[in-house]
Amino acid sequence: MASGIQQVSYHLNRNDYHSRIFNHAQRRSIGTSLPPGFPKRLESKMAWEAKDISLDHALGGGTPYLLILQGPQLAEIDAALKHFQCLAQPMEALNPSTFPLPGLSLILRSVSSNLHSGYGFTLIRGVPVERYTREENMIIYVGISSHIGAMRGRQDHQFKGQPADVMLAHITDMRRPDGEQNYALAAYTDSEVVFHTDVGDIVSLFVLSEPANGGESLLASGWTVYNALAENRPDLVRVLAEDWPIPSAQEPGLIKYRPLLFYQPASGSTPERVILQFSRRSFSGFGAHSQLNRLSPAQVEALDALHFLAEKFHVAMDLKRGDMQFINNLSMIHARNSYVDGPGSRRHLLRLWLRDSENGWATPDALRSRADRLYDEKFRRGPQIFPVDAIPRSVGKVRVGTTQNS
Repeated sequence: MASGIQQVSYHLNRNDYHSRIFNHAQRRSIGTSLPPGFPKRLESKMAWEAKDISLDHALGGGTPYLLILQGPQLAEIDAALKHFQCLAQPMEALNPSTFPLPGLSLILRSVSSNLHSGYGFTLIRGVPVERYTREENMIIYVGISSHIGAMRGRQDHQFKGQPADVMLAHITDMRRPDGEQNYALAAYTDSEVVFHTDVGDIVSLFVLSEPANGGESLLASGWTVYNALAENRPDLVRVLAEDWPIPSAQEPGLIKYRPLLFYQPASGSTPERVILQFSRRSFSGFGAHSQLNRLSPAQVEALDALHFLAEKFHVAMDLKRGDMQFINNLSMIHARNSYVDGPGSRRHLLRLWLRDSENGWATPDALRSRADRLYDEKFRRGPQIFPVDAIPRSVGKVRVGTTQNS
């Protein structure tokens, strides 16, 4: 597309957005119809709005997207922990066989079904974090998650400077008080994280501790965002479905081209789907690697529209200690409010990127190499690492005051 705005800011300004909205003549130059084959509307539970969702504790886990663990289920989890500890195996050996949950497993399989063909997210509430050590909580988290998605994605390619497959990430404020060079991706600060997608099929979080204030997890249906664009701005659907310049986080100067929006038509028993994969970080810069590629005005407007529509339709989750959140990263868009830590209340979450080989969606061709680097054994760099202590990812070193997303 034509050159235009040189760099996109990470944080958005609504006034700037409205001042950039195209007029009718500009839209006609792009095309006012949807791309060939794209649906006018997606009809599915996955196309929800905030008004359709209730996370009221009084529901008692009676919805596909809220599971409140009860006494017998907690006893199963405790027994599975003890079973795994007796095996004296490394954490990479955690799977449904080594972390057996005879009754809960069927419920967790239904969680996977809900992620892939239902609402696209589930909140599991009630793990008694305070009863266990940090390592035991990690075992519980990885063990429970293996019943939902047994394949775990690599989140980093090195550990303490050595090649490794880092399978679990700590999400907390990691800035140093001395104010020197920091890892300041927004996920590792107390700042707002704007709407985006991660990599991988399923993104999961486990809350070890809460902040004093703020930090709500914001979740929106990418399908609802698509429906709004298809109805009101099909020109932006066309823009999102064209190739965009995506800079590499690991290799400065390397640009790959792919769409931000993919359509998969129905086939056999598989329904039609749209997939959104985007991050403003790709266009505002990977830390010390500032991006010099240009986006057209149409691309900037489309990128902003994704955020503001997600903001319009989102549901806010006040994640509590012991909560596990699972989202379909191919159909959901997520963000996070800024937060404030206190002397005895510091926000600290664990994160996994998962895949369920039984229920998982087909990966678009343009995303396949990235998915392979996450999940395929042939890309293994070294031992699997599950860090007990919080360490930032090796990508995204930035100067203080610059923040991007996860």
